[in-house]
Amino acid sequence: MVTQEDRMRATLAGLSLGLIAGFGASPLIADEVWDSTFGPVAWEATIGEVAVLRLDVPESGEVVRMYVEGLGADVMGGRGAYRGVWISDQGDRACAVQVIGPDGVKSAYWGQFSISFVAPEFPSDWAGVFGNCLDRPETPVAALAIFAE
Repeated sequence: MVTQEDRMRATLAGLSLGLIAGFGASPLIADEVWDSTFGPVAWEATIGEVAVLRLDVPESGEVVRMYVEGLGADVMGGRGAYRGVWISDQGDRACAVQVIGPDGVKSAYWGQFSISFVAPEFPSDWAGVFGNCLDRPETPVAALAIFAE
């Protein structure tokens, strides 16, 4: 009999494998910054095709890293919709298991998200939803691109 814990482990294994598929880190290609619903977001690193976006939540001091599968390959344009996993250093609700990001960040505070860019080229605003642990992403988030003129 397959338990809910077995299903969760299988799902997490799939998510983790997808995130670490291109484990060779590459130098920072883009220096993009957004002002989001929850605070400033910056493109922190690119690991293979995974873009690591860092959200700093001013009110709590929380640091959230969003691992955006495929965005690292779309640096020069052609952006669209993406899914991924976020990992935080703290939060209101810990998950039953910890996850490890492709950059080695490990935490029990994590979840899933999906985002869509408004325009295919740089710079672009984006919007999406996120959720905790394996919950369906339903909490809205929006981010406006910040760039010098």
